[in-house]
Amino acid sequence: MATFNIEDVQIDTASFEELGAVYDLSKPVDTFFRDRYFGNPIYLNGEDKVPVGDIKTYIPLAPAVLPTAQGRVIKDKVQLNVDYIPAPYFKPACVVEPLSKIDAKMQKLLQNMRVIATNAIGTPPTMQDEWEMAAAVSYWTIRQSLAARVTMMCRDALLYGKVVVQGDDNAGVTVNFGRHADLTFSPLIAWDQPGATPYQDIRKIVKNLVKHGKRRPVDAQMSSRVFDAMSDDKEFNEKFTASKDTNATRVFDGGFGGETTATLRGTVDGINFWTYDAEFEKEDGTSELMIPEDGFWLISELDNPLYYCMIKHRKNPAKLAMELMPYHVFSDDPSVDKFIADSSPLPVTINKNGAAGGTGFITL
Repeated sequence: MATFNIEDVQIDTASFEELGAVYDLSKPVDTFFRDRYFGNPIYLNGEDKVPVGDIKTYIPLAPAVLPTAQGRVIKDKVQLNVDYIPAPYFKPACVVEPLSKIDAKMQKLLQNMRVIATNAIGTPPTMQDEWEMAAAVSYWTIRQSLAARVTMMCRDALLYGKVVVQGDDNAGVTVNFGRHADLTFSPLIAWDQPGATPYQDIRKIVKNLVKHGKRRPVDAQMSSRVFDAMSDDKEFNEKFTASKDTNATRVFDGGFGGETTATLRGTVDGINFWTYDAEFEKEDGTSELMIPEDGFWLISELDNPLYYCMIKHRKNPAKLAMELMPYHVFSDDPSVDKFIADSSPLPVTINKNGAAGGTGFITL
């Protein structure tokens, strides 16, 4: 827990574990890319670097022996062409102080979890309750900022084959996985224009993905506008409805689109077609779509690792790796209470050529 001394009165707020439970129930930032494509967290205790390269994806076979023989250690292959690079290090901080503007949803959530009391109408919150709410809001802000950062890193690693993290007080970290140039694709004619060939374009992307990545795609990611242009195409519909024993003339059902969560629109030839129109706000105040409005990608790998390196802090003498390590800092000069959280994540694609696509699939 965090302990605050306010006018010689000691106030103990909820523990970070309890604040974490509040965060999990508060419907935080959308983490679809992390959850679907990087759902394999790996903690590297005592390490500040992660392996990047031709990472092992095979399953070793159990050794065959005589029934009377001793057990044999499973032999592992040597991993070739693996480089170890430093993971980015994040340390977001948030000043903890009661605010005159109270988040009603957060207050209700804390009351339901019995972190603060439910007072009668017209009864102002106690000093204890004010600091509990301030602690919860500060912790929530830190967790949300880290979740958003990791999600964007996962998006970039998957779609663009590289992760670029610009540092505020250093040169930042750039990780380029070396994706083959053939896997960056834009159609000659945008799919919402006369003469477009979505079916043929997708076939080209699939062929390139199989050629360089050795895997067929399992997912397609695009915006609603790209999906509408693709699903309205006559050739696309004819190719996939001709073999069906129905009178269907369209592959996908219609929809208005614009969902802020990832939406599975249907499955064709073993490929799940998703639309994702979520938007996030950047530090400079501008906004960006998770999937570019004119973007389309085919993805062949789902089980990519999300590495967490050790936390470099005196409160972590064992050099353990963890998703984040929150702590409370108090300073007399200037007089300020802060929540800070250290985290060192890096998503890595197990197959550098596991996705193909790009932008320019519709006119903007």
